[in-house]
Amino acid sequence: MFKQLRNLFRRTEPQKETLALSFDDLPGWLDAREAEIRNSLSGATAPSREAISGTLDHLRDVVTRMETAGGEEGVHPRLRDISKKALPQFTKSMTQILSREPSGDPETFYATAADILKSALKAVRGQGKYLSSLYPDEMKEVRTTLRDLGREINAMTEAVARARTDRQQVETVRELHESLTRIREEYAAASGQVRDYAAALEKMNKEIQKTEEDLAALRLRPDYARREEIGEQIRELDTMDKEVGRQAASIRTTAIHVFRKAGKVAAKAGDGATAAAFDRILDTYTAPLPDDEDALVSQTESLMPATLALVQQGDLALKNQEEISLFSDPKTLPAGMSEILHRQKAIREQRAVLRETYDALPCVIEEQRLTARLSELQKERETKTAARDRAENQREILQASYAEESARLSPGMGALADRDVEVDVPGLVSP
Repeated sequence: MFKQLRNLFRRTEPQKETLALSFDDLPGWLDAREAEIRNSLSGATAPSREAISGTLDHLRDVVTRMETAGGEEGVHPRLRDISKKALPQFTKSMTQILSREPSGDPETFYATAADILKSALKAVRGQGKYLSSLYPDEMKEVRTTLRDLGREINAMTEAVARARTDRQQVETVRELHESLTRIREEYAAASGQVRDYAAALEKMNKEIQKTEEDLAALRLRPDYARREEIGEQIRELDTMDKEVGRQAASIRTTAIHVFRKAGKVAAKAGDGATAAAFDRILDTYTAPLPDDEDALVSQTESLMPATLALVQQGDLALKNQEEISLFSDPKTLPAGMSEILHRQKAIREQRAVLRETYDALPCVIEEQRLTARLSELQKERETKTAARDRAENQREILQASYAEESARLSPGMGALADRDVEVDVPGLVSP
């Protein structure tokens, strides 16, 4: 029965209504809450601040009286002498410490008062420890006043700590609001970039498609067959040029081998002039083939007698069929090189003429223009696609951050307002 009656008459705390705020109202509410914290701290600490100011005034009076105090009678002369020497130092330190006057907002007042107390206690534990025997009443009053000062500062501590905690909560919520606002702006910018890149890519894809269609249409034009015909002729000449080049390389390799051996034989025999002539022709044969076939043929012809003489004397042995074929008489090698150089020159001149005709064809010029434009568009499309992907990725990251920080906003406001709070956080919107 007693338990039922107790439950019946038990007081219940009224349930606070949920505070509903719009996102845009939040900065104003935070400013008001910050002002409320400031005013609450000022009211809560006013008595202590007044008491601290009075206590410091009293402490200044005590220190001033000590400067002229005679001291306790019956104190040992040596102890009296030590105390008399310590007194000026103590009163000077205390006067300097107490020259500061706590002022300003409660937190600044609190910090100054706490620093004064800390310095005064240090002075009492320092020079003041020598004064208790000669000035027992004064030092007792100093210590009592410092205890009173400490008690009032301690009374302010809780209020200051609470205000700092509340202000930190305000700052945390304010930073959340600013972060969400920034994310909204960055999301809108990223969305705008995605939209702009998408529009640019759509336009670019149409231009690429048009260019590809123009290329396909170009290749159906009647004059394009002429381009293919000339192109095939150029490719055939290229093949012929490579074949002539292989034949020339084969002859040159064999000739170089024989001329090198001949030069060594001449040098060994002491025929310096002939050895030098072989060195010169080796330089010619190892260098790229000259355009002037007559010079190479003439130089080759001039050395054939000396080479064949070494072969006939048995000083220069021909090792394989290729060497025997080229150096069996004085005309085969020069004639072979002359024919190859002549054929190569004719092929290249013919190719140059065809190439000039090919490059002048209107369809070739247009094809080159369209091909270059297509390549340029494709590279630009790759660049814009990568940029669009980066913007889309940034937008996804911003969405996740926005959801996470939005979820933290109402609980943070609840701790600050000491009740349930619902903040209407708007969704992210693309421009």
